[in-house]
Amino acid sequence: MEELVLSRKKLESLTNDELSKLADEYGLDIPSNLNRNFIIGELLEYAQELEDAAQSDGELSYVDSDDADEENESDFQLPKSYNETKINAVLRNPAWVYAFWDISEADIQSFEDNEDFSNLGLHVAFFDNEDSETQSDSIDLMVSLEDRNQYILLSSAKKNFVLSLEAYYTGKPTLTLARSKRISVPTGNLLLKDAVPGKNMDFPPLIRLSGIDSVLRRQYLDHREMFSESDS
Repeated sequence: MEELVLSRKKLESLTNDELSKLADEYGLDIPSNLNRNFIIGELLEYAQELEDAAQSDGELSYVDSDDADEENESDFQLPKSYNETKINAVLRNPAWVYAFWDISEADIQSFEDNEDFSNLGLHVAFFDNEDSETQSDSIDLMVSLEDRNQYILLSSAKKNFVLSLEAYYTGKPTLTLARSKRISVPTGNLLLKDAVPGKNMDFPPLIRLSGIDSVLRRQYLDHREMFSESDS
């Protein structure tokens, strides 16, 4: 794009079509039926904004949008660490959870300096419901100091869990470094669980809008072996 040099005299010499085309070129949303004086005013205001930006930045330069995207993609990189010990988890599906964590440099240094440090681990504590304070089941996985993520198979039937990052020591109590929030695994809708093709189901209006009837028919046609004779 050429350097933007606009003046009222220059703009007034342009036709309405040329003014509209110029506005489009600079990304200005101008209604087609707008008076030409207003179009000229919008263009002059835009030119002033660019001039002010150039003065504050020292120099105004235009970069092709494709080149700018390539520069942003090559220059933008997430840091390997935010230097904060914390852990989070995201459900991939009701059976698998993706855990990811970070460890501060101070914690890593303390592990390396402590001869009793053994290894790190992930502790998954399961709860009977969202309000339970005492875990009813758990699993433990060992991870290394270099690890920062792990897929975990939720083998327990419990639908609520908390994920902890643990530090294990020889002859010393386990140290909990960070905990995730309590996560609830979504369960199937009880109404949909009993729904089969041909069965009269009293679906709420919003579910009917989703096209559930046709979905059930397609499910039956594609996977009819899943349905018992009493269902059809």
